[in-house]
Amino acid sequence: MNTKNYFKVAGIILAYPLSYAYIKYVLIDFAGGNEWLKRTVFVIFFALLNELIIRGRGRKPHVVTYFWYTVMLAVAATSQFGISEPVSMFGLHLCALYVAVLSNGILLENKTGSFIASDLFNAAFVKPFPGFGKIFMDIFSFRKKKDPNAIEAGQEPVKKSKSSVLLGLLVILIMIPIFIVAVTLLGQINKEFGNAVSKVLSMIDFRLDLQWLVENQFYFFLAVPVCLYLYGLLSKCADSDGERERARCERLTRFRMVCRKVSPMLSIIITGCFVLLYLSFFVFEGKYLFSAFGGMLPEEFTAAEYARRGFFELTGIMFINMLIFLAISYFENREGKGRKVSSGMIIALMTESVVFSAISFSKLALYYSRFGYTPKRLLAIWGTLIFAAGAILVIVSTIRKKDYSRGWIYFSIISFVAMNILSSVINLAMGGI
Repeated sequence: MNTKNYFKVAGIILAYPLSYAYIKYVLIDFAGGNEWLKRTVFVIFFALLNELIIRGRGRKPHVVTYFWYTVMLAVAATSQFGISEPVSMFGLHLCALYVAVLSNGILLENKTGSFIASDLFNAAFVKPFPGFGKIFMDIFSFRKKKDPNAIEAGQEPVKKSKSSVLLGLLVILIMIPIFIVAVTLLGQINKEFGNAVSKVLSMIDFRLDLQWLVENQFYFFLAVPVCLYLYGLLSKCADSDGERERARCERLTRFRMVCRKVSPMLSIIITGCFVLLYLSFFVFEGKYLFSAFGGMLPEEFTAAEYARRGFFELTGIMFINMLIFLAISYFENREGKGRKVSSGMIIALMTESVVFSAISFSKLALYYSRFGYTPKRLLAIWGTLIFAAGAILVIVSTIRKKDYSRGWIYFSIISFVAMNILSSVINLAMGGI
């Protein structure tokens, strides 16, 4: 059996135990304690499974895959003490899906970019469900094939027989009880040897009893569809040559061009209304909004009240502004009259978003300086940073007419990992409080 088949067999063997561990120790985790360690170990074995399946096809993962492995390990290791455990877990699942398509080079744009949502949809639904039977197909594919050299030489083709792997497993199953009998006989001959073996066995608690099987039957059952999903996802991605993804990218690009029919004049009116709305808001609330930059508070507010008042609303406003930009960039006619003015209005809108981000950050900084660290406050700081970075990159991309979504994605990921590490260090320094 060649090296590829060894990788393939190892991947098949690892798939179900990994799915069981995911259900019991990562998703449900009724066991409790050391959640970060269980998630980190799971990520290591997930990466191993992905490597085995890809290399079992005679391929190697894309080099950038190891960056994403590192991100997953960092997020898993800091998930328990980071800025948000639910956000970390959600991010781990998204990274796992993304790694499946990225490692095999089947991204729609051949790189991380504006079609990342489509890449994730491809990994979450398009690949795994049609691949539910892949693990069985791979198991039954281990049969001896015709030797092409023998056929060319005029010899009779080699008859198909069961794989040597299955024969090897059968031999192992036969040898296990024979080995146990041999150990028992040796223990009878030498009591000290028998006592040493007994001590070693007493240190290993397999708990292979009826009660353990009954208690874990739920996990055994639920791990089956998870195994089919996980192996189907990774194997379908590994078998893909990327042609379907490139064709889908072309269709989406053509569809995007077809959608760009809205007049820039309409975009100017819509964007202008929001720009004027925010300007008038600054006139009425400017003194209150900008007071935190000087460390001064309005007389009627405490620091806690000032920091909380309007923060989530400002975040919502920044999110709305980003939606406006996405809608205009998707539907606006790039060749229409007034395009330059429309771009100017987008820049003005995003500039106001940067101002809103600065105000939110000043509120958080004031609150943090008065009341100190909590994970939620670092999460809020991270959210403010990625909105500000998004607005700045939109301004740059509008001016330079270049897509910078890839930079924003990587900034968001790296900053999230950095915030998680910072939060974990502070948390542990404070004794886990």
